[in-house]
Amino acid sequence: MGRTGSAGTVQGHRERWAQRQSGQPRVLQSDLVGVPVRVRFYREGGAVSARDPQRRDKLLDAAIALILRSGVRRASIDEIARAAGVSKGAVYLEFSSRDALVDTVVRREYRRYLADALTRVEADPEGGRLSGIYRHSIAALLDRPFLRAMYEDNGQIVAGLLRGAERYRPRVLLGAQFLSELADAGLLRSDVDPAVVSHLLSVLVVGPLLAEPVLRDDAAPSLETTFGLLADLVVSGLEPDERRDPAPGVRAFRELVEGIDQELADDSPPG
Repeated sequence: MGRTGSAGTVQGHRERWAQRQSGQPRVLQSDLVGVPVRVRFYREGGAVSARDPQRRDKLLDAAIALILRSGVRRASIDEIARAAGVSKGAVYLEFSSRDALVDTVVRREYRRYLADALTRVEADPEGGRLSGIYRHSIAALLDRPFLRAMYEDNGQIVAGLLRGAERYRPRVLLGAQFLSELADAGLLRSDVDPAVVSHLLSVLVVGPLLAEPVLRDDAAPSLETTFGLLADLVVSGLEPDERRDPAPGVRAFRELVEGIDQELADDSPPG
C-alpha cells in the first residue's frame, strides 16, 4: 500500500486531526477490575479538559441572552461561543448550524413554559377551570423573557422569528378539542362554540402583548394586571353558573401539555 498504508489508517489519522482541531470529544477507555471506564475529553482553548455535561444548556442560555440584547440576526455562532466560554468547534458538536441552535432555543423555551404552566394549574385547587388555566398559562408566559419578546417584539429583537418559519409561530394552546373536553366536563358553557372560544382566547393572549410596546407609558397598568382583569371578567364569563369539580380540567390540561411537549421533543431541528 506504500507510505499511505490502508485507506482506513489514513482516514483514522484525518478523523483524529479533525477532532483535535474542532474540539470534538476524545474518548479514553481503560479497564477497572474488568469494567470498561469511558472518560470523555474535549479541547477548549488549546487545553484538554473534561467535557461539561451542561454545555448544551449553557449555549442555549448564551444564545437567549444575545438575542434579547442584540437581536437574532446578530447572534452568530462566534458570538454565542464567546458568550458561553467555549470554542466555536464545541458549538458544532451540539448543533449543526445556527438555525438548529435557534430552533432548539424556541423548542426548549416553549417546553419549559408548558411545564411551568402545568405546575401552576396543578398547584391551584381551582386551576382546572378555564379562567384558572388562562391565568396560569399567561403568568408562565410572562415569566419567560424570550417567549414574551416573540410576542411583544417591535422587530428589533427576534425579527423574523414570529412571522418566519411555521415552527416559530405562536401555537394556539387552548384549541377547540381541548375546550370541547372542558365543555363535556361542565367547565365551559354549553351555548358557546369551542372553536370560537379558542380564537377568542388566542386574541386575549396575543392582543395585550402586541399592544404593550405601542401603549406603554408610566400610567399604563402592568400586563399582569391587565391579564388578571381579563381572566376575572371575560374568561370566567365563559364558565357555567353551576360550579363543577375542576379536576377534569386539570387532567385535560395535563394531557394537552404532555401531547404538545412530546410533539416538540420529537420535532427535529433543521440540519
